[in-house]
Amino acid sequence: MHYVNNIKILYLLLIVYFVLEFLDLKVYFFPSANKDAVKCIRSTAGFFRASIFRFFMAFMMFGALLFLVGHPGPAAVLTILIGVLLVFGSGLKRNVLGEPLMFSDVAVIGAFVRHPRFYIGAIPPFARVLVLAGLALLGLSFVGMLLNDLFYSWSGHGLVLRIEGLGLFATGYVCLNGLRRTGLARKILPVADLDAGEIRYGLLATIVLSWLRWKDDCRRKLQNWSQVHAGRLDQGPVIIVIQSESFADSRELGLETKSACSLPYLLQAEREGAVGKLQVSGFGAYTMRTEYGVLFGHEENELGFRRFDPYLTAGKQTEDALAARLAPICEERIFLHPHDLRFYGRDALMPSVGFNRLIGTEDFADAAHCGVHVSDHALGDRILALIDDAVARPSGTFIFTVTIENHGPWSGGAADYLHHLRNGDELLGRVADALEQTGRDALLVFYGDHRPSLPGAVMPGGARHTPVIIKGFGAFHAIPRLNGEAMTPAGLHHRMISLIVRQMK
Repeated sequence: MHYVNNIKILYLLLIVYFVLEFLDLKVYFFPSANKDAVKCIRSTAGFFRASIFRFFMAFMMFGALLFLVGHPGPAAVLTILIGVLLVFGSGLKRNVLGEPLMFSDVAVIGAFVRHPRFYIGAIPPFARVLVLAGLALLGLSFVGMLLNDLFYSWSGHGLVLRIEGLGLFATGYVCLNGLRRTGLARKILPVADLDAGEIRYGLLATIVLSWLRWKDDCRRKLQNWSQVHAGRLDQGPVIIVIQSESFADSRELGLETKSACSLPYLLQAEREGAVGKLQVSGFGAYTMRTEYGVLFGHEENELGFRRFDPYLTAGKQTEDALAARLAPICEERIFLHPHDLRFYGRDALMPSVGFNRLIGTEDFADAAHCGVHVSDHALGDRILALIDDAVARPSGTFIFTVTIENHGPWSGGAADYLHHLRNGDELLGRVADALEQTGRDALLVFYGDHRPSLPGAVMPGGARHTPVIIKGFGAFHAIPRLNGEAMTPAGLHHRMISLIVRQMK
């Protein structure tokens, strides 16, 4: 009997593998990535060279589900269903955000459970029904088999099957890591280009390859940055950085004709030469990429495969963060975000990188909302109060703010987005006016984290830059103008440091 079951498990494992191979062949022959690149880089030999990674991926997926449910047949069906959902979900994600599914998206699962509206609302209605139905089927099947196992499978034959499933998972994991150590994954996928990987090897193989490459890059130490030295200061500066959710120039989005009014404070900053172009990599999402670049100053090409979610490993070099570097001149270093600080693990990360005060959603329990989120006006009230506190002290203050009002989904489409965009522009004007009136040496940096994804109005493809505004007050008033200069988020980090260091001399 045991021999027969082993044959059955081997047979089902091969079926799972060939289905995963077929799913990647579908992606290979009908890629959703940049079609112009297909003829240049696709390779039949390369696709089949990546088959060994899909093979051991099948070991891990099938083995894990066999361990959990204790039934070979259902475990195989669930594995295939997960593979289908991954391919289907990747196509949806590319249509909305311009990127395929990737290994680091696993980190979003916790946020999806806590705040499903953030993600479900961005999916088209018909596809939303399919995704929810697939997830429901997967979940109900899984729960049903677990309940069945409570009565039948945790002893004897069922326990043996689970041990074999665990063995398959461990075999797949060990073999994949062995292939990583040989350098084969690095040779097959040398650079962090998921579009090229998907076209060459298919989605599932690229997910595994990029995960292995990420493990390699996590071992590399990045360049260290030094602290800013205070020198002799009678008063420390007030430094305000505002990362505005989905803030973009409506003229560049092609939405100016849909708007009854412009963005007066952005236009005023443009006339003053204070506006540049922030070259962000994400579209419609991935706030943490921009945020990491500004806070830590490491370019994405330096990060390698860590670039897709740099906050997963940001705690490795906490001394590089802007708050840590400014500690000698800014006694109070505040991270302000009127939403759940557990997103991207900010609740644990920010204290470790130099912020000594966190202000999150619990501090905005009674704040006014605009749409479903805390309004930029209420957030502005809190920033102005913090500025008043800062100017009352001789020591410096650093405030890093992440807004939330203009986070999708936008039920009213482009008109809804533009309404919140104007509120973001008003926040820029209010903070700039407040700093001007203090008479204190101050620096204001205001930028958009990414452009919005608005189906039918603003879609993936083309330019991704957002406005960045740098305004100086007091002794910072004479800082060099941007005049449309382009820079990366990491470049903005170093621009701020250079402006502050020059002023400290």
